[in-house]
Amino acid sequence: MKKRSRLILAVIALLALGAVLLGVSATKSAKTGTAAKAYDFTAVSTGTIEKSISTSGTLEPVSTVSVLAEMSGRIEKVYADYNEPVRKGQVLVSLNTDMLRLQRLQALADLSKAEANHALQLLDFQNKSKLAEKGLVSDYDLASSKSSLAVYEASLNSAKAALEIIDTKLNQYALIKSPIDGIVLDRAAEPGQSVVEGSSSNATSLFTLAEDLVNMEIKAEVDELDIGSVKVGQAVLFTIDSKPGVNYEGRVKAIHLIPSTTNNVVNYYVIISAANKDGNLLPGMTATIAFVVERKAEVLTVANAALRYAPTGLTSAEIAKRTWLAGQGSLTAEAKLAAEKRYDEALAASAAKASASGSSSTANKGLAGMLMGGPMGGPPPGASRAKSATASAGGSGAASAAPVVVRKALWYLDTDGSLQPVLVEVGVTDGIKTQVSPLTFPGQDPSSAAAALEKLKIILKEKAAVSWQS
Repeated sequence: MKKRSRLILAVIALLALGAVLLGVSATKSAKTGTAAKAYDFTAVSTGTIEKSISTSGTLEPVSTVSVLAEMSGRIEKVYADYNEPVRKGQVLVSLNTDMLRLQRLQALADLSKAEANHALQLLDFQNKSKLAEKGLVSDYDLASSKSSLAVYEASLNSAKAALEIIDTKLNQYALIKSPIDGIVLDRAAEPGQSVVEGSSSNATSLFTLAEDLVNMEIKAEVDELDIGSVKVGQAVLFTIDSKPGVNYEGRVKAIHLIPSTTNNVVNYYVIISAANKDGNLLPGMTATIAFVVERKAEVLTVANAALRYAPTGLTSAEIAKRTWLAGQGSLTAEAKLAAEKRYDEALAASAAKASASGSSSTANKGLAGMLMGGPMGGPPPGASRAKSATASAGGSGAASAAPVVVRKALWYLDTDGSLQPVLVEVGVTDGIKTQVSPLTFPGQDPSSAAAALEKLKIILKEKAAVSWQS
């Protein structure tokens, strides 16, 4: 009985120990799961980022020519078809010439008659000229013969011209030829079809020819808000639906200054030249275009969500304090305590001043003025403050032309699991990612700037930036 009791007690002890271990394990798992789900971290990487303007346009040949008939008639035969290359002077269509050949016979008869009349009148004028020299013919008769000769000569020239017109129609107009070297894009000619000469309002195009499809153009519309960022010669990337994932390159060829206005939306036409090396760019295709405004290679990028994140578990005062301390650069533990003390004293002084004046804005201005040299003020400790002051006091020269630097905070978890910010300067963005770099200051030593970049990479890659908090 004693052995049995001891065995039962041992089993109970083991069960109790197992329950305790399971409880601890479950607690740790719950804590770990909560911590894992509490924050989302964004990937920070080095790569290329582009700022671009997106629009769409239609692919067109660089130059197209419409071929019209130069005389009316019925098509006898068609010698070219869709997509066929043609040479300048090549016959595309021949028209029926039965009536023209009959008209030529009549023109030949009229010419023979005009030649006979002219020859007879010339003989008459020559005889009267000889008689007039002997005084046997009056001046009137001589002048009348000369006038009749001129009339017959005009009739002869008219008959020759009529025959030339007929021959031109037979040899040229009845044979519709290609005016350029190119390729047939469209054909509207069929044997037996009647055509009307090009000068008529009822005339239709028989062929549409393109000089070549090796070089194409895109006609795109750009909004008035974005047209200022588009320049002639600017690089363009575009895609077509038939080749998803394939990027084609182009260049801005021209910007039309006459706008197109639809429903109060003002757009400008931009012509883009593109090489059709693989032959996949066809007339009429829709191209999705991106005008490359700015491009940065081998830079540190972070998701935009991380730049928008603000801790929900901290008050605005705590966020402001931690952000200000982050702008002081690398501080020792002693220096950090001194900085915090200075911040708290400045905050208390500003609050007292605001209480006396009854204005909260006065407190904010007073605090900002007393803490200049923080994240939005001058350089952190170690930077050249004298050079910074000199640059800021430069007046309206180079200092006024300097680009505006935008600074934002990225938050990460330190070794204690506490949220801490790191201040960065933001650059080019593509709408998804943004270029980030460490803070820079006038007169900063290049070596310290490089060291700051390496430190920023370490912080963001080892700690990771918070992009969401659940």
